[in-house]
Amino acid sequence: MYLDFRYRGVVNTVVITYYDGEQFYLPMLELFNILELQSNVDGLEISGKFGFEQTSYTIDFTRQLANFDGFDYPLTSSDYYLTDLDFHFTPAFFRSVFGLEFSVDINNLSLDLTTDVELPVVERSLRKNKRRISNKSNEVTYFQLRKGRERTILDGGFFDYAFSSNIQPEVQSLSYSGSFGVQVLGGDLQGNIFGNSNTDASVLETDNLRWKTLIRDTPWISSISLGQSPLDGVYGAQYTGLRITNDPVEPRRFFDEFEIKGTTIPLSEVELYLNNGLIDYQLANEIGDYRFLAPLNYGSSQLDLKIYGPTGQLITRTTRVQVPFNFVPKGKLDYRFNAGVLDNPLIGSTIRNRTIQGNISYGLTKWLSARFGVEYYSEEIGKNEPFYTASISSRISKNYIFTIEGVSDAYVRSNLNVIYPNTASFNIDVTEYYGGESIFNSSNNSRQILSSIFYPAKFFKLPLNLRISNFIRVRQNVLTNTQRFDVSTRIKKMSIRLGYSDRLIDTFDPFTSSDTGVIDASATFTVSKNPNIPPLLRGTFLRAQSRYRLSDDKIESGEFLFSKNVFKVGRLQASIGRNFQQNYTSARVNFIIDLKKIRSNSTFSTIRDSYNITQNVRGSIGYDSNFNHFILTSRNQVGKSGAAIQLFIDNDSNGLYNSGDDLLPDAKLRLGRGGAQSFYKNGVLYYTQLLSYYRYNMGINTSTISNPMLVPEYEEFSIITDPNSFKLIQIPFNTSGVMEGIVERQYEDNVTKGIGGLKVLLRKIGENETKELRTFSDGSFYEYPIAPGKYILEIDPAQLELLDSKSEPEAIEFEIKITPSGDFIEGLNFTLLPLKETEESVEDSASILAIERITEQIKASPQILEYSQELFNKIDASLRLIVKAQNAFYSKDMNSAFKFVSESLELFETAQAYALKGSFYYFEGNIEQAQREWEQALRFNPNLYIPNMEVLEQGIDTSEFD
Repeated sequence: MYLDFRYRGVVNTVVITYYDGEQFYLPMLELFNILELQSNVDGLEISGKFGFEQTSYTIDFTRQLANFDGFDYPLTSSDYYLTDLDFHFTPAFFRSVFGLEFSVDINNLSLDLTTDVELPVVERSLRKNKRRISNKSNEVTYFQLRKGRERTILDGGFFDYAFSSNIQPEVQSLSYSGSFGVQVLGGDLQGNIFGNSNTDASVLETDNLRWKTLIRDTPWISSISLGQSPLDGVYGAQYTGLRITNDPVEPRRFFDEFEIKGTTIPLSEVELYLNNGLIDYQLANEIGDYRFLAPLNYGSSQLDLKIYGPTGQLITRTTRVQVPFNFVPKGKLDYRFNAGVLDNPLIGSTIRNRTIQGNISYGLTKWLSARFGVEYYSEEIGKNEPFYTASISSRISKNYIFTIEGVSDAYVRSNLNVIYPNTASFNIDVTEYYGGESIFNSSNNSRQILSSIFYPAKFFKLPLNLRISNFIRVRQNVLTNTQRFDVSTRIKKMSIRLGYSDRLIDTFDPFTSSDTGVIDASATFTVSKNPNIPPLLRGTFLRAQSRYRLSDDKIESGEFLFSKNVFKVGRLQASIGRNFQQNYTSARVNFIIDLKKIRSNSTFSTIRDSYNITQNVRGSIGYDSNFNHFILTSRNQVGKSGAAIQLFIDNDSNGLYNSGDDLLPDAKLRLGRGGAQSFYKNGVLYYTQLLSYYRYNMGINTSTISNPMLVPEYEEFSIITDPNSFKLIQIPFNTSGVMEGIVERQYEDNVTKGIGGLKVLLRKIGENETKELRTFSDGSFYEYPIAPGKYILEIDPAQLELLDSKSEPEAIEFEIKITPSGDFIEGLNFTLLPLKETEESVEDSASILAIERITEQIKASPQILEYSQELFNKIDASLRLIVKAQNAFYSKDMNSAFKFVSESLELFETAQAYALKGSFYYFEGNIEQAQREWEQALRFNPNLYIPNMEVLEQGIDTSEFD
């Protein structure tokens, strides 16, 4: 009998057992192998070390005796059953000798295990899960590219819109804005529209009109833009013109590898964590040395070492490494070039200056990057020659970043910042200006100093965050010092902040307060969603804040805010404040509602005797030219991409969807990046909010396909998105195949007999993954569903060695072809031939002869053979009826579908048949009966995917079955 064996989420396999009508016999070698327990076979003796305690055991069939940890356990012929492939014992034997409590549920054909023994397979799995290594490679691993960049003359189109009306006493106005994006001439064209209308005038303007195309995987040019863009130099004004660069299309995330090495207690286990995620582990050598190469991403990375000593010690070490975003990997060169006309005149000028600007960035070493540039502006005030710019950034001692930059005839700036492992940080920025007023020094400063310190501390057990910042500016011999001190803490769900700020003239004294000195305080609290709390307060956000002016020695103002989610799609905010210095009250009520296709924001505010009512509506419309669908969403789409995915049954096997094919509206996909939204519309699966020009990994969740005989042409693939348009992706599904065969063993006098429990290995040619099949008691085997393709079939070499046999043929190649009803391959037969004649021993004891005699009698028992064959026939017939029921369903013949699935359940109860019957009831509108059938399916297989009713109601149209 084939039993489903699952244990603690670690083991999930099928175990072949024997049943004589009264007693089950479980395979010891197979179970010990699954549980990773040691077992060695020497003739008629099994021995090994059991569990983590390495307790010695032996089972000697010659002496009819088992020994475990020095204790003897006598054996009788009813305790075991011998086969060619394994030694089978009763559950009572496993319980009494090893403490393994096996039980068989014959109704569900399952095998359960209960034990207090720590099993190696569980410990290894827990360790493996804990040590699930992240991808440390600097390259993202992509699936096979199925849909690359598609350049068209005109395609798609997104439009983001916003309307806002404002009502005040005696004044009403309407403002509107929009952004559009469309794929044009292989690139994307984008622009903005602004408008305002009131009782006096109307205004309409356009802005940021530009055409851009990105080119992937080319080292010398990646982006070409024409139109309005921001300059890439030190002076970042808007201009209209040409922009060319080779900056990566997808921003770099990985920078370099960082070596971590040290010495600890010899033979300790060392784990390396990157930003709290385990990325590697190793065993320190005999003298305690360890060495890691950790990936460094841009930004700040925290690296933690956890060292587990041989006797249970735990040592932790933490370091933090910074990689500025302006760093370039060693040997890489990036450039940017701009040429055009400024959109607005320079300060002090009335003309729109022409400009040419360019710079290059180069990675000199792993810790040093440089940037050089030239910027020219025609008729610049007081100077009609280019400015030269340069900067050098360096990483010193892992986490200190020092940068120095300058502009000719303008300024020199230096910056030092550091983040420590405990998240404490320090930053200081000093700028010396010279050359007088210019576009790089519009305020005519002489010197500027910015500094900040952050330090996390504890006051007893109370966590405190301390921050000090200071901004000093020297202009025309006048020193201005703006300083701020903040301290914050969190007590359970309440956050408290207290701050002091002031602006001083010609002094550095932090203890001297001016007329602008204020102390502000705030407290925020999130109410729990506990059902015992009144609904009005449940899950609400509360904030109170106030400001105290030191010069007046009184509270200047105070405010209280209440915020709560309402109606599942909305949020209500209300605030009231009081200005005690000017003696007036203000109030504000804001209601936001997000209906997925449109977003509304209504605001009412009042101050003194005046009021203001604002209503804002915003959303986005996208056009899918593939199916002439308009896609509405509340989130902006301009500048992004989408995908229109059509999954269908390819009935005519041409790989394209046409009128004779059937859509699959229940299929789900997995997306390699987050942030996207998905939904079905008219049988098409849409993804929005994809990043333009990016490469995405996608995978089909085959468990959501209601017909298990359907297989996709490919399960995993990647695409490159197209800007401001929906990319068409068609994935054909084909009816899979079924294959069957038999394995027979040749005995003396050329007698052949089927051999049960043998492992048959199935592998698709060109792939490495191998699937393991098991033969039934008569030697037969079969498998479904099998995707179309070429396969190779062979007998497990380890079992052939155990049987001292060879396979004839050694392997069988076959092909599953694409056909409307599925391909059926039979006659995949193997014969096992002996490698050498087995010598019979005349010195076998009477007990061994008795064992062999009993074994052969049981194996040859007509009742057992009849039972096994009957069980096989029932399972086979039951599965074939399920396939017929599914085909009838897709042909919309519901009467036949119900008939076939009911006949299947009468032969043999399976979770698949109950789930299918529930689906039939659902499509007929009998929801309650459908749920009962699905509950029955889950009783047989708790891991079976059953979508919830909300998903079904949103994603499935049952009207054609009414």
